[in-house]
Amino acid sequence: MTSRKSHKVRGATFETDIKDWFRAHGYDAERLARTGAKDEGDVAIRADFLGNIGVIEAKAPGQSGRIDLSGWAKEAQTEATNYAQARGFQREEVLAAVVIKARGKSIADAYLVLRLGDVFGG
Repeated sequence: MTSRKSHKVRGATFETDIKDWFRAHGYDAERLARTGAKDEGDVAIRADFLGNIGVIEAKAPGQSGRIDLSGWAKEAQTEATNYAQARGFQREEVLAAVVIKARGKSIADAYLVLRLGDVFGG
């Protein structure tokens, strides 16, 4: 059985891996601090994330492998709104994304989930 602490460590490690991967590929990425009810996501890509600022919600499912795309996408949307408001951006300038860890795989094998309407309008 895993503890809540081990879940937090796994999540923090995954967030750092995402930040490091983006930086290694030439992006200006930062790991964001937790801000409670006004959480702004886990990692921000400050420029040129598909033409926007990217706010990433990182998810590293445990052994159950349970994935909640709609719930996680909604969470990412809320956090992107919080990020935009806290920094004076228009919401349309910030693209919400979910990155899901692929169990037993490298960071490059993680899944990037975006809402179709956010990328192509609508």
